[in-house]
Amino acid sequence: MKWQDWTGNPHITKKILFYITYTVLLVFAVFNLPAILGAVGYVVGAIYPFLIGVCFAFVVNVLLKFYEERAFAFLNRKQFKWWKKIRRAVCVVLAFLTLALILTGILVFVLPELGSSLERLVNNAPSYIARLSKEITDLLARHGITIDQNSLFAIDWTSLMENWTSLLEKATELTNGLMDSVVVVTTSIANGIFNTAMGFIFCVYMLFSKEKLLGGVKRVIYAFLPVRAAHRFIDVCALSNRIFSNFVRGQLTEACIWFAMIYVVLTFILRLPYAVLISTIVALCSLLPIIGPYISMFVACFILLLENPWYALTYLIAFLILQQIEGNLIYPRVVGTSIGLPPIWVLLAILSCNYVFGVGGMLLGIPLFSVIYTLLKRATSRRLRQRHITGAQAVHNSPPPTAMRKDNPAEDGPDDDGDEEMEDESEDGDEELDDETDTEEAEESPDPEDEDEGEPEHDTEPGGEESSADLLRTLFSEEDRPGHQR
Repeated sequence: MKWQDWTGNPHITKKILFYITYTVLLVFAVFNLPAILGAVGYVVGAIYPFLIGVCFAFVVNVLLKFYEERAFAFLNRKQFKWWKKIRRAVCVVLAFLTLALILTGILVFVLPELGSSLERLVNNAPSYIARLSKEITDLLARHGITIDQNSLFAIDWTSLMENWTSLLEKATELTNGLMDSVVVVTTSIANGIFNTAMGFIFCVYMLFSKEKLLGGVKRVIYAFLPVRAAHRFIDVCALSNRIFSNFVRGQLTEACIWFAMIYVVLTFILRLPYAVLISTIVALCSLLPIIGPYISMFVACFILLLENPWYALTYLIAFLILQQIEGNLIYPRVVGTSIGLPPIWVLLAILSCNYVFGVGGMLLGIPLFSVIYTLLKRATSRRLRQRHITGAQAVHNSPPPTAMRKDNPAEDGPDDDGDEEMEDESEDGDEELDDETDTEEAEESPDPEDEDEGEPEHDTEPGGEESSADLLRTLFSEEDRPGHQR
C-alpha cells in the first residue's frame, strides 16, 4: 500500500492521530508526574465525602438486594401496588437496622472480650517468654550443650522490662509533643464527623434512587461517546459491579462463618483460652482469600504456644479439620465462586497491590484483578473464535492448517492489492475454461490420420509439439474432472 493510500484513508488517519496524541500525553504525564498527582489528590480531597458515600452504599446495597430479592420475594410475586410504593423505603430501613445491629453486637459483646483477651496476653507475655526460654535452655542442656554455650539464649528480663518502660515513657513524651496543638486535633475530628455525615447522606440518596442515577449516567455516556465504545464501557462497568458485589458479599459471609465456627469450637469443645481474640483474628484474615486463613493459623498457634504447646497443637489439628469442612462443604453452597480468580492470580493481586497501596490495596486488588482476568479471558476466547482455533488445539499447539495459511498469506501467492488478485483469479478461470473447451473438442473430433494409421498420436507427427501439449492437457483435464478416479 502506498503512502497516499494511508493519508487518504480517514480511518487510518484517525488512528495515526490517536497514537500521536496518546504519545504526547504520556510524555507530558511522565515529565509532570508530581503536579498531576497533586491535582489528583486535590480532586479526591474535594469529593472525599462523595467517595465515602459510594463505599457505604456499595456495602449496604448487599443487604438491600437481599431484602428486596430474597426476603420479600413472595410480596414481589404478588405485585401489590402498595408494596411497589414502599418496597424501597422498607428495605433501605431494614438494611441500615441490620447493619446497626451488627455493629452494636460487635461493640457490646466482641470488643470487651477482645480487650480482656489482649490485656491478659500483654500481662502474661513476660512470664510466657521466660518459661519458653527456660524450656529451650533445658532442652539444649539435655543434649550436652554447656552453660557457657547456652548463655547466649539467656535473657535478662529485668533489664528488658526497664528498657521497655523507658521506651514507653519516651513514646509518651513524643506523643504529647506532637499533640500539643488542640486546634489541629479538633479540626481533624470535626472534619471526620462532617465527611462521615455527608457520606451517609450521599449513601441514603444513592440507595433510594440508584436506578435513576444509573440511567442518567448511561444516557450521558451514550450521548458523548461512540455507540460501540459506550456499550463496551457500560458492559465493563456492569462486570466490575457484579464482581465487586460478589466479592464483598462472599468474603463478609465467610468471615462470619469462620468467627462462629472458631468461637464455638474453642469455647464449648476444646475449651482453649483467647477464644474471642483468635476468632476475631481468623475472621479478619479470612477476608483475604486463600492465604488469609493460613496467616491466622500461624498467629493463633503462636499465641497458644506461649500459653501451652499442647494448646497450639490441639488448635492446629482442629483448624485443619474445620478448614476442610468449610472449604468443601460450607463455602461452595453458601458463598459459591464469588471471586472467579485462580489461586496464582490471587497471590499476584495480594503481593502487587500490597506493595503499591498497602493493606487496603490487598482487599481491593483481588476483585480488580478478577475484572482484568475476566476481560482477558473474554478477549482470548473471542480472538480464538475469529481464528477458528479451539482451546484444546491451542493447548496442544496444533492449530488447524487453515489458520496457519491465514497467518502466512505469502505461501498462497504474492500479496497484491485486492483488484489485482481478482483479475488474476478471473484470468486463471478463463484459461481453465479454454483448456476444458479445447480438451472436449479434441476428444469429440479426433484426428482422421491417427484413426487410419492406428498408432498413438505422439508418434504420427515427428515435429508435433502442439499435439504433445494437447495430449498432456487432455490427460490433466481428465484427472481434474469430478468423476475421474486416479
